[in-house]
Amino acid sequence: MGVATCSAIFGRFLSSRLLAPGTCRRHVACLSYACQCLGCVVLMFIGTSPALLCAGMILFGVGIGNATSLPPLIAQAEFPRHQVARVVTLIVAIAQDCYAFAPALFGGVRTLFNGPDSDLIALALAASIQAAAILVLISTRPHGKP
Repeated sequence: MGVATCSAIFGRFLSSRLLAPGTCRRHVACLSYACQCLGCVVLMFIGTSPALLCAGMILFGVGIGNATSLPPLIAQAEFPRHQVARVVTLIVAIAQDCYAFAPALFGGVRTLFNGPDSDLIALALAASIQAAAILVLISTRPHGKP
């Protein structure tokens, strides 16, 4: 977990460098989610390889460091000023629900698919969720400020 935490700090620092004025915040979020997704995929194939374990944790950590900061920044760029507070409040509420119930979801998946592949299925689900987030970000149009 220490590797993931250090990677999260690095990921946040990297994002701060990528978020120059005029940069599409959605693209930075896609990059962050792609790191998480790739980290999950790498973790699916660790076997007994410490190198793959470290690589997967680093990739996942780089992405997770921005999980709480990028969505409000996207809202700030895409919504009128008078709506930003409400939108950010909704983002935080939805994120907190996801953080609260994700362990139950993944625990349920591991229990449902009890066996040697249950961890792989849970990681595949996590990677799929990240891939879906990327697709939503690139396939929808920004709200746009008037």
